[in-house]
Amino acid sequence: MQLEVVTAGHVQPGSVQPGDVIEMRVAAADGSPAAAYRLSIEGAGTGWRDQKELPGPELRFSWVAGEPGAYEVVGQVRDPAGAVGESRRRIVVMPYAAPQKTGGAGIVTTKVTLPTYPLENYQTPAVDPVYRWPYLVFDRERFLAEVPQPSLRDYQLLVLENDYLQVSILPELGGRIWQVLHKPSGDTMFYQNNVVKPSPWGPPRQGGWLGLGGLEWGLPVIEHGYDWGTPWEVTPFTLDDGAVGVTIATPQDGRLLSAQITVTLPPNVAYLEIEPAVRNLAAHTLFFNYWQTAMLAPGAGNRPSAELHFVIPGEIMTVHSTGDTALPGPQRRFTWPDYFGRDLSRLGNWDHYLGFFEYPAAHGPFVGVYDPFYDAGAVRAYPAQVTRGSKVFGLGWRRAIGSENYTDDDSAYVELHAGLAPSFFVPYSLPAEGMVSWAERWYPVYGIGDMVYANRAAALNVTPLAEGLAVALYAPMSIQGTLVADDGTGGVTRRMAVSLGPEHPFRTVLKRVGFGPALRIRLEDDAGRELLTYTPAD
Repeated sequence: MQLEVVTAGHVQPGSVQPGDVIEMRVAAADGSPAAAYRLSIEGAGTGWRDQKELPGPELRFSWVAGEPGAYEVVGQVRDPAGAVGESRRRIVVMPYAAPQKTGGAGIVTTKVTLPTYPLENYQTPAVDPVYRWPYLVFDRERFLAEVPQPSLRDYQLLVLENDYLQVSILPELGGRIWQVLHKPSGDTMFYQNNVVKPSPWGPPRQGGWLGLGGLEWGLPVIEHGYDWGTPWEVTPFTLDDGAVGVTIATPQDGRLLSAQITVTLPPNVAYLEIEPAVRNLAAHTLFFNYWQTAMLAPGAGNRPSAELHFVIPGEIMTVHSTGDTALPGPQRRFTWPDYFGRDLSRLGNWDHYLGFFEYPAAHGPFVGVYDPFYDAGAVRAYPAQVTRGSKVFGLGWRRAIGSENYTDDDSAYVELHAGLAPSFFVPYSLPAEGMVSWAERWYPVYGIGDMVYANRAAALNVTPLAEGLAVALYAPMSIQGTLVADDGTGGVTRRMAVSLGPEHPFRTVLKRVGFGPALRIRLEDDAGRELLTYTPAD
């Protein structure tokens, strides 16, 4: 079964405020017949509601958030044979202070309250001698044996906000971008775990990792690095053009590598500019790994649907690891997206977990995901000549890794990793006192049905129809321009004015008569400059 919680009104990332209206739906996740539904919040519930009494195949309920604190929501579905399926969600209600706007964008420091397992009771300090990098070793065996329970804990939260986006950052938990709320649609972009719970994954030496969600910075080793759960130095700033942002940096404690990530939210746009910089502070060349990890669940459900689409350029991928015996093993290659008649770009076609890299390296200029079930997605636009690693990971579908490994509800995610080296199998090197940096753009997408291509300017969907092609565009900034369709050889051309931006995607249907197989689609700005070009596959 499936429990979906949608918050109406103003939402603080990771929580809601007293008085907010929470819209909840309980339904069978696989669409199978249901006889009755039940929903309870902290023990107070609706009671069993018969299917025949409801207007559709789900139970809907509106809850007004009460006093600050953590609330457990339990949804249940009973089938005609009497079997009951159950799903749990945790909602954190807390006071919220709205950012003060400055030049179109604002920034505020507040807090978020999260149920937290006592990790520190099971951690011991260690140092990686290659990088002089301190880290914490987690004793998972003792943690599992003692079965500690979570308690509520406050964490500092930085919130960047403009008219279109609300961005939350957790300085104490890896300096991660924890969530991006897209205000026009009400959708969130990243997966957001509302409990701080150690998982069995991460660097082997460390013995654990927090699947907390958002976008994290992993170095100097693979599998999320060492500092996914430790404090980073976070410094807010405001620019003369009205943009706000933060610099997120590793501590200056003698380690031989340093990382600084600059996150900027300009005014009047629905994208983030992210500029990582990694420096070698040693007097010799260092071989290391830098891989940032985005945990994604675009839309309102905080878990991907079977329809989720990995939009990854390229035709060949290399397996990192998988539990699917029908796929090649580690460091073996497979065709993308179709592998022996199986479309691996759709999560619902996966069996067990799978991680893979673009081969031979990242293609660029983008990677992304789009979930047609929620009509929402995410785009990363980046320079592939610098960040040459692009990796995908998913928990699986038919035999997916269970959510109990990393959370206390049935939320889930997929991952997009971005690295300096083409894969985990080869490290990146920096000479003594060397530095590498680049700029990339992240933005949420909605309202275009699916996605086939994107870049820094816009995301595009093209769907074949009997009468031609349905074309949909979303842009994270306002664009007044022209959609151009031609035959790619300077022949037949059609032009139409377009207006699109963060609040209004653009949709049309192109009659394909006269174009032939060489149809090309272009988006131009009002000065005639090309913003996007795409040629649909036959």
